[in-house]
Amino acid sequence: MSIKERFSCIFSNTSPAEYPIKLNEELDQSLRLLAEREGCSVEKVATDMLAFALAHRFALEEYLHRWWLLTSREQQVVALLCQDYSTKQIAELLVISPETVKSHIHNALIKFNLHDKTKLRKALEGFDFSDWGGDKR
Repeated sequence: MSIKERFSCIFSNTSPAEYPIKLNEELDQSLRLLAEREGCSVEKVATDMLAFALAHRFALEEYLHRWWLLTSREQQVVALLCQDYSTKQIAELLVISPETVKSHIHNALIKFNLHDKTKLRKALEGFDFSDWGGDKR
């Protein structure tokens, strides 16, 4: 299901008036300021921000689902990659060849439907990989 479809499902049976949200003073002021800067209503800014946050949340859920499709070794390699370890450093740390590291990265890219390591790092930037691996040299 696409993000747009999920968003539609969430709100399809309920009118926006049925979602009254109480904002603290700081959030209210921030929304009003942003609306003024953008020349639109507070409701439009709030709706756009909520849509953005929901899309981001659904994307993270999808990436988490894809993470669990990786083998344990692919997870190790990707976690180290996301901590900015080089292929050579990952190979040394896991005692495998650099070609094997590249193969695991390639497999992960396929499972995430991405085309390069930079996009994979970007997709997983919100994940905490601090427990994966040793001290970086």
